[in-house]
Amino acid sequence: MQTAIYPDTNTLSHEAAHYIVRIANESIVTRGRFSLALSGGSTPKVLYGLFAVEPYRSQIDWSSVEIFWSDERCVPPDSPDSNYAMANEVLLGKIPIQPNQVHRMPADQPDRDAASQAYTLEMQRLFGTNGIPAFDLLQLGMGPEGHTASLFPHQQSLHEQDRLVMPVTVPKPPPARLTFTPPLLNAARHVLFLVTGAEKADAVQAVLEGEYQPEEYPAQLIRPTNGEVTWMLDTSAAGKLSHK
Repeated sequence: MQTAIYPDTNTLSHEAAHYIVRIANESIVTRGRFSLALSGGSTPKVLYGLFAVEPYRSQIDWSSVEIFWSDERCVPPDSPDSNYAMANEVLLGKIPIQPNQVHRMPADQPDRDAASQAYTLEMQRLFGTNGIPAFDLLQLGMGPEGHTASLFPHQQSLHEQDRLVMPVTVPKPPPARLTFTPPLLNAARHVLFLVTGAEKADAVQAVLEGEYQPEEYPAQLIRPTNGEVTWMLDTSAAGKLSHK
């Protein structure tokens, strides 16, 4: 695991963009494509916006990129609460990528179990596997209570071993969501956590330096079997770490 601390969100976002460009190009050279799962929230919004403009926009071959989401709120795709809507606004509408390369989580379907299964099958078809797809990069965040994707403390989803995507009801609005599960998250080749803000400093300290308590801090579950985890923090989020 690698941890890096930056003075502000802007600096962090540029460093994250450099990192993603490197992983994308390595993946395209090695496997012919770059598979990326995005997250929601305010922190990655700045990062996604960087890829819509130069110099980063032309540093990735977008024709070889497949974009997914690690979780989604069960709202229409044009809702202000939708992770897809945010990415579409700041990124997807501004890069040369085809609609069939953008895989929106169908979280607005009434049958959430069927939607979860459909998304799993779409991933498996694209990755050419009946098993667990290995994403080149998962870009994740973390909430002030230690949740990541939509895996929240003390929820049954933390123990899921069979499903790769599942419906959850979380203690944060909007409560109904779909999320990647631990087996899928831990199959990734690279995981990039972007965390900013002083309100997350306690959770950052607990996750990175505290005991292993994934029931309390689900972000601790993210330990890829054959992958690497990178944490990029701003100084506020890193404020309580003893090793800086």
